Amino acid sequence: MPVNENIAPELLNSTPAPNGVHKHPTLEEMRSEEVQEIMGKMPSWIIRRGITLIGIILLGIFIGAYFFKYPEVIPARVVISFVNPPVRLVARSSLPIQQLFVKSDDKVPANKVLCILSNGANYEDAQNVALIARQIDTAGNLRQLIPNIKLPAGGELGEMQADYVELYQAILNYRFFLGHNAYASKIQALAKQSAYYGQLNHELGNKDNLLKEQLRLQHNRYQMDSTLVKDRVISRVEYEESRKKMLDQQINTESNRSSMIQNNLQQTEYEKNITETAIQQQSEENTLQQKIRDAAKRFGGQYSKWEQNYVIKTPVAGTVTLFKFWKENQYVQAGEGVAMVTPPEQEYIARGDIGINGSGKIQAGQKVLIKLTAYPFEEYGMLRGKVSSRSAVAMDSVFNVDIQLENNLHTNAGKVIPAQPQLVGVAEILTEDKSVLQRLFEKVYGKWRR
Repeated sequence: MPVNENIAPELLNSTPAPNGVHKHPTLEEMRSEEVQEIMGKMPSWIIRRGITLIGIILLGIFIGAYFFKYPEVIPARVVISFVNPPVRLVARSSLPIQQLFVKSDDKVPANKVLCILSNGANYEDAQNVALIARQIDTAGNLRQLIPNIKLPAGGELGEMQADYVELYQAILNYRFFLGHNAYASKIQALAKQSAYYGQLNHELGNKDNLLKEQLRLQHNRYQMDSTLVKDRVISRVEYEESRKKMLDQQINTESNRSSMIQNNLQQTEYEKNITETAIQQQSEENTLQQKIRDAAKRFGGQYSKWEQNYVIKTPVAGTVTLFKFWKENQYVQAGEGVAMVTPPEQEYIARGDIGINGSGKIQAGQKVLIKLTAYPFEEYGMLRGKVSSRSAVAMDSVFNVDIQLENNLHTNAGKVIPAQPQLVGVAEILTEDKSVLQRLFEKVYGKWRR
């Protein structure tokens, strides 16, 4: 008997009951078997292409892991500041402000006086005397300088008054020496006397020439008379008279020579006195000049102490920022910050601190990304830079890293950070640039070695 194709397979495969009668499956059993048949049957396209697809995916992952690289990042705390950092000026004494010469945001040159704390000295008088003291200390010839110095009369110099009086008195003594120089008068008198003796020597020299000529003539006459007396032309008395005249002339000539020698000795004595007097004059003048120089040095040292205690000056040129609304007669404490002087806008330098972990990987030329604390990088971007150097040793387990900014305060987002003396942030130093595959195998190889 032919099988009806419309009969469900479950009916054909039904098991006969023990009594010979077939038992038909229930609806639930029929549905369960259909679901199992659908779920257990695998589609043919997965069988044919599944393994190939999985292989392609795995190959793509490996290729991407080989070509995709990312650097290792070492964090560092960074402070960005000017190459010449701002200078903080503090008060060295607890006193009220006597004079204030600047306002906040004023531009000042180097060595500009910002303010003077209360003291017993007048600043202009102290400055004038200090200038004179510096001129004296550096002068090569005080004889020319001292007469032209104008000392302030009745100046208020406070604790420097005693040193000023000493300098003032030393200058007055030297001026008196120059104006009433007894040594010069004595030297002048001695020089005149020496000149007179010089003239006398000249006259004695002329006289000596005449006496020598007379002596020569008298000697010739005596020679002639000696011959005549032998020939008995003249008497013996006449001969003796001629001889006496020759001797007298010789005595006169020698006497004149003795006068010349005595006169030369006297002139030499005057010249000696002139030299000794000049030495005494120079010695006293040197002593007076040295007293002036010593007094000037002492005043200069006292002025430096006074200036250090009471005067606040700018060591560099820049813009002044007052920490408070300072005014005259306002009291300041010793060590209290009075002002900050910021140098003109210039290049920035970044310095970072890193720990020991990973510090050996840092080398010059590595890229650095800096995220500023005050300017979120999501909005402003990051600053780019390069490692300039790293300290050879660590201090307190911290290495210092110098970073050169590539574009000053221009971020990679195209924004410019406003110029300011100091910025803080976090730097990311990009060290080794390796692929994912390299890092994976390094970890696996490291575990295998362990």
